[in-house]
Amino acid sequence: MSATLSLDDFKGALGSWASGVTVVTTELNGMVYGITVSSFSSLSVDPVLVLVSLADTNHLPRMIRESGRFAVSILSAGQEDVSRYFATSGREPAASFDPAVPTETWVTGCPLIPGAIAHIDCELHQALPGGDHTIVIGRVVGARFDPERAPLIYFRRAYRSLAEG
Repeated sequence: MSATLSLDDFKGALGSWASGVTVVTTELNGMVYGITVSSFSSLSVDPVLVLVSLADTNHLPRMIRESGRFAVSILSAGQEDVSRYFATSGREPAASFDPAVPTETWVTGCPLIPGAIAHIDCELHQALPGGDHTIVIGRVVGARFDPERAPLIYFRRAYRSLAEG
């Protein structure tokens, strides 16, 4: 039995995977840049590694390779506007993000999003080709989380939150 793969079916199937929402950022020569990323995962605990998958058409893979560092902010419920800002296409690296999107820095000096459920600061471990994406692997040099916050979830092209109960 053979099946023909439809791109719509592929996207629909992957959209059925509920995921957290992250913003991945870096800083290079005084310029910051970041994007909303759902392709994020832990990779290893020895050494402590995470990975993100980034479209090659984006500025971020190149900037991470050149800076050698990046940060991940795992967004909390109620941060949909932050996610939408970083998901906006056509933005260019700049000296700072929109004033409506405050940031802070920690171990690597890469921007982090206050109010996120967790932050992970990374040094670049490896960048690998993956089709039309770059698989960026980071060695974690700092991690912290807020156990009082709930995550922002993305499922079937919409933001969701966990129902307490």
